[in-house]
Amino acid sequence: MNLNFFSEKDLARTYQAGIDILKQVGIRTDSDRFKTLLSDHGCKVDNDVVKFTDGVIEKGLQTVPEKFTLYGRNNHNRVRFGQGDIHTQTLVGAPAVIDLSSGRKRDCTLQDVADIARLSDALPFMDIVSPAFPLDVPPDVVGLAQLRTLLNWTCKPLRLCVKSAAELPRMIEMLALVAGDRVAMQKKPLAYIEISPISPLEYGREAVEALCDIVEAGVPLGIIPSPMMGATGPMSMAGCVAMHHAENLAGVLASQLLKPGAPVIMSPRAAFMDMRSGTGLWAMPEMGMMAAASVQLCRKTGVSCTATGYSTASKTFDMQSGYERLYNALLPALSGVDVLGAAGSLDNALIACYRMLVVDNEISSAVKRTVQGTQVDDDALAVDIIAEVFDQRTHFLDHEHTYNHLRSPGLWVPPLGDRHTYEEWIINAQRLEQNAALEARRILKTHEVIALDKKIRVELDRIVDGAR
Repeated sequence: MNLNFFSEKDLARTYQAGIDILKQVGIRTDSDRFKTLLSDHGCKVDNDVVKFTDGVIEKGLQTVPEKFTLYGRNNHNRVRFGQGDIHTQTLVGAPAVIDLSSGRKRDCTLQDVADIARLSDALPFMDIVSPAFPLDVPPDVVGLAQLRTLLNWTCKPLRLCVKSAAELPRMIEMLALVAGDRVAMQKKPLAYIEISPISPLEYGREAVEALCDIVEAGVPLGIIPSPMMGATGPMSMAGCVAMHHAENLAGVLASQLLKPGAPVIMSPRAAFMDMRSGTGLWAMPEMGMMAAASVQLCRKTGVSCTATGYSTASKTFDMQSGYERLYNALLPALSGVDVLGAAGSLDNALIACYRMLVVDNEISSAVKRTVQGTQVDDDALAVDIIAEVFDQRTHFLDHEHTYNHLRSPGLWVPPLGDRHTYEEWIINAQRLEQNAALEARRILKTHEVIALDKKIRVELDRIVDGAR
């Protein structure tokens, strides 16, 4: 079930605008390695500006894999990209958390990274786990500490971000260790790793060094440009979408020139800067609209994609956090996105919230049900059944057709949401926020993650400690 945000005419114009930006404006990079790679394949390099050609663009897009799969470390949790499925991933990089006991905001710790991973491991509609940002870990090893924690506390596939190319070899070593070896890691990757271009149109040295190392290691690459309309991107939605499609496309093309067939993911994250405060907003109708537009461009390009999804500007568990995250998620979902991110986040993805993660699990189940659409065949249309009930002046309640379809998986039932009558509900008067907190506490008290082998745990510790 796909929604086309753009008309065919507008899609073609926006797609071509992205191509024109790469050809006529180019990208800026201070990485000699990156410039040499692109120049050797026919790009035009002038000082730090690289412009692409039609031949380079056509060549690069020919080898992008349409499909690939991420695997959990237990081999049961799989995320299929490019195959029509929609998946949900948890928030990433939040430096603060809403404490589950006190309900107050505090600094995120490494224990929170572990607890969010363990909670996500148990929630059935959380498919990919990302790390929050712990402030009690030395900055030079935080990426490695995050990865070690995730590998210990979830069996699900991972989404990782790399800030420094220096930490990447150890991250690859850790993933290969858990997978078995490098060949096994490449065959059944446990994670995809994202790099971030700097809008507008800049690939910094650290980002492109990491890009090259990720691709050469055989790990799926994610590219996540995050322009803000009116600040680091055009104020017009179409212009911002075209620009960050060009930013994404530059990384995709580079990955294919370096290693044809390398798995790659576009992760467009266009947002808006509130001109009154300077705050980057990750919750507005336009963000969902730009995500839907970007997904359509990714589909046309033939590249898998992710979108923000479950984000809100709200600072707490309230109605605003509900309606903002739903419209941010539903538009790209209906447009055919592979992954919706930011589950469990508040305050423009700057705060992690355990209760919100539980509710996002529920919203995710509803979004996935919506994307499934509905079956249309003779049995579903039920013309004969309608005629039978009409002729007999009876009803559908005790009809076999009703029984058969009621037992089918087609009707969505909320895991936590209340559907009682008011008289039944008022006996306990439990609100969704309270139910979510109870469920989070129950899971954290009872859920046990399948443990890594002790030798692997010791070796992971050695790798992390060796980086200090």
